[in-house]
Amino acid sequence: MERKRKLACHVLLVAAVMAMLIVPMSVHAAPPVPGAPTRVVLAPHGLRLREDPGLCAPIILTLYNGELVYPLAGPVWNQGISWTFVRVHRWGYHYDGYCASAYLGNAGGHIPSGGHGLMVTAQAGLRLRSGPGTWYATRRIVPYGAVLRSTGASQWGGGILWKQVSINGVWLWGASSYLRPV
Repeated sequence: MERKRKLACHVLLVAAVMAMLIVPMSVHAAPPVPGAPTRVVLAPHGLRLREDPGLCAPIILTLYNGELVYPLAGPVWNQGISWTFVRVHRWGYHYDGYCASAYLGNAGGHIPSGGHGLMVTAQAGLRLRSGPGTWYATRRIVPYGAVLRSTGASQWGGGILWKQVSINGVWLWGASSYLRPV
């Protein structure tokens, strides 16, 4: 009898944990201020909300694909990535933090465009090199979706058009076929 009760408790505990992981508690919450601008998360595997704008910053929580967030401050550039300070409402609380701007679209699902940077479209990440050519050393690999700040310079090298980007004051080059203006 005792064994059946323990098994039932374990099954109930596992079911409760699975329900919390699978079912979002509150994806579309009320905005912090009526009429506040909203953005939607466009990340099929989720988007990490961080304490500071950087890949090494502690993670507060993971935002769901399609979840509404409320920008509180404009983009900040760090580690070659554009970060937006946002607020999200979940489980009766609000959480403030930074997330990668490349994964935020307007509430209608449209990704804004207009020359704010260059988004990496290479699925496995983009190698940024010290010069415009494959013979130059790779200085950094940036992930898919990262938005890089363009210097406006471009140059041909080895049959490839290269775009120059700036990361923390360092100028690097990436193949333009893997960069899309956003």
